[in-house]
Amino acid sequence: MERGYITCAECTDFQDFKQCKKLYNIVSRFFGFIFRTDRIGNLNRIKNVGIDKFKEEKMNDTKP
Repeated sequence: MERGYITCAECTDFQDFKQCKKLYNIVSRFFGFIFRTDRIGNLNRIKNVGIDKFKEEKMNDTKP
């Protein structure tokens, strides 16, 4: 947010998102485990396909 990014996927400071201490710390890993989320995987997907395609994919994942 400080840099005006929509998501962390726009950041180019790290080759691997796990290097970011704001994103990948013990608290975020704990919540990811508890809620079964994959923030790093989602950010990599956003970086590869873009936010609009990612949202479209997620919307299709939730349809019965």
